[in-house]
Amino acid sequence: MLYKIAWFIGVALVFVTIRNTNPEREIHVDGDVAKEWSHVADVFRKNLEENWERSGAAFVVYHKGQKVIDIWGGYADRESQRKWTKNTLSVAFSCSKAIGAIVIAKLVDEGRMEYDDLVTKYWPEFGKNGKGNVTIRWLITHKAGLAYTDHPIEWEDAIDHKKIDKILENQKPNWPPGTEIGYHAVTHGWLVDAIVRRVDHKKRTVGQYFREEIGQKFGWFFFFDFQDLSNFKIKKLKR
Repeated sequence: MLYKIAWFIGVALVFVTIRNTNPEREIHVDGDVAKEWSHVADVFRKNLEENWERSGAAFVVYHKGQKVIDIWGGYADRESQRKWTKNTLSVAFSCSKAIGAIVIAKLVDEGRMEYDDLVTKYWPEFGKNGKGNVTIRWLITHKAGLAYTDHPIEWEDAIDHKKIDKILENQKPNWPPGTEIGYHAVTHGWLVDAIVRRVDHKKRTVGQYFREEIGQKFGWFFFFDFQDLSNFKIKKLKR
């Protein structure tokens, strides 16, 4: 028993030592902070100094409608010592689901669909294998029973809308749609994109729709896939 305790303490000490060992020469933090919020910026810097944030990050806070913190620091790429800047892009992961929901809401507001419409109204092939009763509402609230696919998804599939659509069409529900909620971590983006492409009058992807109808109007840069990002970069380079 004592041996196990000693081993645990030893591992914990090594972990703490690693976390507090910062191989970089100087911590890079930049941006603007309201004076009364400076303590938050100090914590942000400390996270970088103590290596809790292993690379880099950005942090913005709005309080009562006013921007009080807009800071960034660390490295976008530690190996090359490329610093995190004001314009460094970050991976959003699950936050993209909220943006996708905004796109769906705007299309509903435009009268192009309703939340309780069946998915098959716009995507008839989707109804195969017991998915005919799935609504738009179920699709975006993780009740469609499509949390994962039985078909292994390769890179070539992931970047091809037609292949992904076919995989989702042929997929059998993981549970009876509408009976349970299960986080659609893997499939949600593709499902929303498939609906947007069929409902939007220009047949745009969810990324294209967001950029052209929402992002550009407010100066927001948010990209849903590599193709969307690549197209943006190409256009920027041509200017």
